[in-house]
Amino acid sequence: MSPARNKSSLRLLGSWAVCLAVGIVLHFGLVARQERAVADSRREIGAAADHYTLLRNARSPQKQEQLTTHSDQLERRFADFVFSGEQFDQLDFQLRALAEKNHLRDFSARHIRTITRMGAADLKQIAQREMALSFTCTFPDLLRFVNEIERHHPILIVDGLSPAIAPSKGGCLSCTLECCLLYQNTGK
Repeated sequence: MSPARNKSSLRLLGSWAVCLAVGIVLHFGLVARQERAVADSRREIGAAADHYTLLRNARSPQKQEQLTTHSDQLERRFADFVFSGEQFDQLDFQLRALAEKNHLRDFSARHIRTITRMGAADLKQIAQREMALSFTCTFPDLLRFVNEIERHHPILIVDGLSPAIAPSKGGCLSCTLECCLLYQNTGK
């Protein structure tokens, strides 16, 4: 090959390389940005269309009934776990009635603490109360009492049980039962 031909081949190859580099820069500089903008716009349009469909369907009587049913179910589940103000006020009386029913002696219930924060979050509507129940009873009476406490509605959660033989009570157990509950916080 002649040197003139090599020079022209190199120039042609150089021209192609420069054009390719310019094409790549234009693609990533302009076209790729536009593609991302178009994709973002499509996502926004899709989200808006989904929101519109949700709102349009929410107007239908069937959807309204379904939402009402779901809301009622959630309220019932909430009531299974959280004491209302009236239920919370009656709790001491209910616990004493359960203790008498199960033949517990020397029954006492004391408040240990109330928790109104979970980590960094303040609990505005619900608080947790921890309690200690102390009593003397026989082992079968203890089992019945714990069973009734755990089946109580709203739920009382048994955290711990510390039974010990009561030396002067003739085969009875001296027990401390730690439990907690959730209640609607109304500033109490």
